[in-house]
Amino acid sequence: MERKEDIELLFARIDDLCERAERGETAVSVFLSPRELHFARKRLEERRAHFLVFGGMADAERNKLYILPDYMEGLTSVSELEAYGQGLDISVLKVSGSGFSKLSHRDFMGSLLGLGIERSVVGDIVVTETGREAIVFCGSEIVRFLLEAWNKVGNDKVRVENIVLPEDFVPVRRFASVMDTVASPRADGVVAALCSLSRDKARELVENEFVEVDYETVVRPDKTLIAPCLVTVRGYGKFKILSVSEQTKKGRYRLIAQKYL
Repeated sequence: MERKEDIELLFARIDDLCERAERGETAVSVFLSPRELHFARKRLEERRAHFLVFGGMADAERNKLYILPDYMEGLTSVSELEAYGQGLDISVLKVSGSGFSKLSHRDFMGSLLGLGIERSVVGDIVVTETGREAIVFCGSEIVRFLLEAWNKVGNDKVRVENIVLPEDFVPVRRFASVMDTVASPRADGVVAALCSLSRDKARELVENEFVEVDYETVVRPDKTLIAPCLVTVRGYGKFKILSVSEQTKKGRYRLIAQKYL
């Protein structure tokens, strides 16, 4: 599912950041998706670069990379980085609707893109359970523009405020439980169970490179999946495999997973 050209372009951007760090400055990336971060880490490890990852909150899905110069290689947290006077270039916005409409992540994202905003300057968008407001992490360089220009999400008017994230803030993650049994931990059998498909259809998806495990494309239906891992099936969604090892009395494997909603 990942295109070779996209990975090569990502590697080129990472190499450029590393060269800046080698010249003695902290090099900060744009927000990276989990998949981009996966490949970026590989490149950084190849180059033996020192780096930190942060997206504005603990367990953020979209994060920035902070590639450190040699004299900062002992730093282990962004708070230590800030102590050096390095800005994190991440701001937090609270976007509140009128209360008459329930807004979704897609609504907030769509309205941002409609303003001409690049996806890479926006991190996580955490929508409250009521759907009346969202916490949005973004690059500090676009805050002023958003405060002035962002006044509508869907058909609802919104108010945008620049805030300090509360220390007790915990994002709401929504999942649907998936429980089944499979003949073995093979990729095609697990995908069939996750997506309620026939084994033949699941095998076809794997062979046509529609399936990723931990952001790497899988092409062999007989690949053994080892939990925990993330499985993404194009057109069907993203799943977190929690267990696929315990066997039943009939010799089948119990599959316990969560589907991202």
